[in-house]
Amino acid sequence: MIDPTIHQLLCFDAVVSEGSFQAAAAKLHRTHPTVFAAVKNLEAQLGLTLLDRGGYRVALTDAGRSFHER
Repeated sequence: MIDPTIHQLLCFDAVVSEGSFQAAAAKLHRTHPTVFAAVKNLEAQLGLTLLDRGGYRVALTDAGRSFHER
């Protein structure tokens, strides 16, 4: 397994704290696709689904909550 990058972790944390990819991108002064790709790559590296993207706002999955707490 490849270790997550600081960028991936910052993007994931911003999405969790801000509640959306767009708000996270604004907070980090990045583009929406950059933040989305970082979180998607993080999930792929971990082999976990960290965020439920099914609703209007993203929500943490159980795995995502556990990972974010660490």
